[in-house]
Amino acid sequence: MPMPMPMPIGKTGGRFARVARCVTSHGCARAPVRLTLAAVAVAVLVGCGPSEAQLIASAKVMLDRRDVDGAIIQLKNALDKNPHSGEARLLMGHALLRAGDPAKAQIELLKARGTGVRDEQWLPVLARAMLAAGAGDKLIEQYGDKTLSQPAATADLKVALAGAYVARGHTDEARSELVRAVLAVPDHAAALVLRARLDAVAGNPTDALRQLDELLAREPGHVEALLLKGQVLLHATKEPEAALVTLRQVRHAHPESVAAHTALVSILMQQNKREQARAEFKQLLKVAPRHPDTLFYQAQFALEDKDYQSSREITQRLLLAMPDNVRVLVLAGAAEYFMQHYALADRLLARALKLAPGLLFARQMLAQTLMREGLADSALEVLQPVIDKPQADASSLGLAGEAYLQSGNPARAEAAFQRALNATPEAAGERASLAMAWPARGEATATTGELEAIAGRVRSTHADWALVSARLRLRDIKGALAAIDTLEKKLPDEPFVPTLRGRLLSAQGEQPGAAANFAHALLRQPNYFPAVDGLASIDLKAGRPELARQRLTAALKAEPGNFRAKMALAELDTQLGAPDAVIVTHLREAIRLDYSRQQPHLALIERLLFGGDHAGALVAAQDAATVLPNDAVLMDALGRAQIATGASQQAVYTFRKLAAWQPGSTLFLLRLADAHTAARDSAAAANALRQVLKLEPGNVMALRGQALLAVQDQRPQVGIAIAREIQQRKPNDAVGFALEGELESKRRNWDAAARAYGAALQRGDSGDLATRLHRCLREAGQDTEAERMSADWRKANPKDSVFLYYLGDTAALTKDWSAAEAHYRAVLALQPRHAAALNNVAWLLATQRRPGAVSLAEQANALLPDRAPLLDTLALALEADNQLLKAVDTQRRAVAIDPKDSMLRLHLARLLIKQGNKSDARGVLDALGRLGGTFAGHVEVAALLKDM
Repeated sequence: MPMPMPMPIGKTGGRFARVARCVTSHGCARAPVRLTLAAVAVAVLVGCGPSEAQLIASAKVMLDRRDVDGAIIQLKNALDKNPHSGEARLLMGHALLRAGDPAKAQIELLKARGTGVRDEQWLPVLARAMLAAGAGDKLIEQYGDKTLSQPAATADLKVALAGAYVARGHTDEARSELVRAVLAVPDHAAALVLRARLDAVAGNPTDALRQLDELLAREPGHVEALLLKGQVLLHATKEPEAALVTLRQVRHAHPESVAAHTALVSILMQQNKREQARAEFKQLLKVAPRHPDTLFYQAQFALEDKDYQSSREITQRLLLAMPDNVRVLVLAGAAEYFMQHYALADRLLARALKLAPGLLFARQMLAQTLMREGLADSALEVLQPVIDKPQADASSLGLAGEAYLQSGNPARAEAAFQRALNATPEAAGERASLAMAWPARGEATATTGELEAIAGRVRSTHADWALVSARLRLRDIKGALAAIDTLEKKLPDEPFVPTLRGRLLSAQGEQPGAAANFAHALLRQPNYFPAVDGLASIDLKAGRPELARQRLTAALKAEPGNFRAKMALAELDTQLGAPDAVIVTHLREAIRLDYSRQQPHLALIERLLFGGDHAGALVAAQDAATVLPNDAVLMDALGRAQIATGASQQAVYTFRKLAAWQPGSTLFLLRLADAHTAARDSAAAANALRQVLKLEPGNVMALRGQALLAVQDQRPQVGIAIAREIQQRKPNDAVGFALEGELESKRRNWDAAARAYGAALQRGDSGDLATRLHRCLREAGQDTEAERMSADWRKANPKDSVFLYYLGDTAALTKDWSAAEAHYRAVLALQPRHAAALNNVAWLLATQRRPGAVSLAEQANALLPDRAPLLDTLALALEADNQLLKAVDTQRRAVAIDPKDSMLRLHLARLLIKQGNKSDARGVLDALGRLGGTFAGHVEVAALLKDM
């Protein structure tokens, strides 16, 4: 429209004057102003624009005409004029829901409620928005019991609730809600459509079609009914062409219907008519370019075209609006998976599966992602609900087989692949069931022969995988490698195949070939962590720890959320004998990368328990239980940490809870017995052990527990009888004889204990048993026999550092300093970073005023920092080396760490006296003197005080 010609300033008539009067009459200008064309334009737009009521009316017309975008613009303008307009907020909620933005729709509808709009107006719309956003559980929780006064509103709300129950998989509750909807409005179309959908899913497509036809007879153009009819014709009655005809009728009658377009795209894709699907998508793109369904298919086609970045960007935008939409989560997870961002894919797919546990594709893709991360055990947990079913599908069973192989269980892998082969349609008639049955008859050779024949006839890889697993189960490595070679021809891009070959070669000592295969796997999948881990292990074995570290660090850099890489670094430093603090830091960082993972939590707890930091282990276990409250393994670790810290009653509660969770688990009942024993409740412990034996008669651990309780209750003969009962049941097993030795040791019956441990050692080649036997022989006064036994054991087991360390302790107790030092140094020759051995040699050198004590003590403290006994040794070494100032500072640190250890304080007092600091020394000695005879060093304390 051309701009009006300017009027001469000062003239009063014409169009300009009328506009000026209009501005004044609307109160937009209280005093005469010098008007320009720009000012007039602004005045017209601001002062003379449509009113709030006009904007709302305009939006209603646009919604009727299906111009949703235009309606939203008008409603935004109305809300700019009056943010408290309940009518505008309500309409905006409607419009945003129709535009496919349920998250923002919910916000507007809740604001409408705040302006006083009646429940009957906003709540049914909010319910539909919550359902569309995937918040069905929240809808049921917040509004499941809500009653409304208007029948139509009641029916709408009940239909939405029914939809939420359907999403949960609770069809009975859904049908109950639909009954209430129909009672409120007998011909409620949405209720009838959803009821027909439930009938179709339940296997009654004829009834579903009848109901839809009856509805369409009353309402011929009902879009949802026609769409459902098309879906039923496609999926239930297997009439894809009829389905396409029906849906095209909808699309023709309602060209603006996003649902009709998307249904057509979906069906054409399912029929693998990709070009037609894309052509239909172009029509959808014209109709609703910004609609979430349009964006979804745009992301899906981008994924098909391997434009993963675009697919990722689109799905991320969609998730901002609908964070709990399952199909968007799955598509987003797929994009991350193909971009090799496995940690991100894992989280997205896990969220999708939590929201829709019955979604098989999400479950399978999550399992595959977990295996790419090297988390085979987690993948099996995900697959378990599916593969436990008698009619499990071939794909899930095949994935389970790969996971079992990855976790080193070829027998279970073989069984899973055999079942997958049976479930594969193309293998029908291939006698797969016979092949599956043969292992039970012990005809393993026949099994592998049959599998070889099937593998050569079918395209499926299940027989090939089963053959690999069978060869591994039979320890036929050469045959397994040959089967892997054949399998690789069918799976030229699969990284697990060369990784498995690499593992086998590495186990055979063929490290160059193993490394080459791991490297080949990484060419196929650069971030494939099992292959990275395999190369790092080879580097470590070859004495190249820094190269191993570089590989793991690079994997972490490539995928910052890879907690497995952090755990592998912790394991690497454990192998290298790094300080506990370093390893614990790695594990805490692994937890930070992914709090939802059991593995790093458990590894941290176990490490802290192993290192003696029981209080730290308890805190870590409590944190883990907060994040993963239903994880039985972590709860078990919590209970063990509670026992270790003396919180026995809390441990009882924890293990009772676990036993209730898994009533058939003997493990948790045994743990409960341990907790009762720690709490000094023998009767309760005995009851728990009886429950174990009721579930599993002959359970050795339960019998052992009963025997120990009998000795504790001064009934030693009962305990010995139990041990001998175990011996009779398992005459070739060491356990019964070891138990008898333990019981006799508690009675200080050393000769009998030695005989029992000797019998146990004959049946079980164990360093712990050797240590126990040697101690009993010495206690029994059989020194010559003990020396002979020690020499024989060391000759047969020259690398048994545990036994050597025990011999060092034994020599030190008898003050045979040279023998003790020799044994400890032998330990260090095997394990140069053995902190306790370093500490003990340092102590021996310091007490004998020999050189080298400080260096060894410092190494021990670097490996195990902030340990009071090690600091005490370092202080002694510094004193012997005439570094008195450092010695005092070090001893003060030791006392600060363990202030209750009176011997540490006595050592500090000696050092202070030697330093000439009698004032501080007297303060320490006075405190020790108040302990009186309860302190073993009270005589020395009195003497030192007397001399001051």
